[in-house]
Amino acid sequence: MNVIFTLGERRKEKQWKYQRSMLRTLSINDMKKDVQRRFFAHEDEETVSQLYLQDFCLDIGIDTFLLGAEFARFGYYGETEFMVMQRCTEEIKAQIDQTVAQFTAWLNLDQSQANVYKEVATGYIYEWWRRGFDEGKKRYQLRLH
Repeated sequence: MNVIFTLGERRKEKQWKYQRSMLRTLSINDMKKDVQRRFFAHEDEETVSQLYLQDFCLDIGIDTFLLGAEFARFGYYGETEFMVMQRCTEEIKAQIDQTVAQFTAWLNLDQSQANVYKEVATGYIYEWWRRGFDEGKKRYQLRLH
């Protein structure tokens, strides 16, 4: 008797395999250093909210890295980085807004402080999207996808 796979199951399995291979290239220590440098450089002691927000930023960074890697195939087929970034603008904006909302809720920020964190979060998310995009494009060029 044969096992029957649906197309959705097959796609999901292939996507998970690709994401696992991409995560092997990701350095969590580099990401932790980047989070510490960008978001918490001015704070000396660790608090519960800081530890939570660091973990949250790592999660967002990993998701953003995988998003960039997922869209790297368009770069491989000739689109510029800017054009590819326009394809996933909604997802990137949602991650930025989610990050700012978490910082605002945990740190009780006013509007001007939230705007500062929005700029920092935007730089952080674009940086990790770009790294995922570059790594994914490299994997497509080496035919490792």
